[in-house]
Amino acid sequence: MPRTVHVMKLAGSITNQFQNFQVQNLCQLVHHVEGRGPFIVTQDGAAPEDPQMRECSFVLTRRGTWLHFYLYLALPEKVRAAFTHFETVADVLKTADSLPANVTMEDAASLQSFLRESGFEPDVSDPTGQALLHQARQRHADGELAKP
Repeated sequence: MPRTVHVMKLAGSITNQFQNFQVQNLCQLVHHVEGRGPFIVTQDGAAPEDPQMRECSFVLTRRGTWLHFYLYLALPEKVRAAFTHFETVADVLKTADSLPANVTMEDAASLQSFLRESGFEPDVSDPTGQALLHQARQRHADGELAKP
């Protein structure tokens, strides 16, 4: 009886080389209609600093960094759009052309700084988020969470 041999594919590290990108038209992907944009850029592979070389998907941000796909999905839609959506393919190409040779990964701390700098807050329809933000601002009245 023949034995089945399972071969584990080793992932390569993601790169900043445009030929490794997948540009996805969200209009077609989400709404299943013809349209032009917005677009996201994805790439499958391993994070450069991952010693186990675990393959997953990453999304290119508008600042030229890479965000783990699950972290991308965890963001509120408003934040995702501002952080990772490109209006045109020309915008994608412009960002791709300006990328450095080395990949930069986003992490939870860098996302927090982006959210603070961008002024994102919970939606008014999110009473829990609004209450928690208000409470945090009271605790940090003199710090970075103080209302502008």
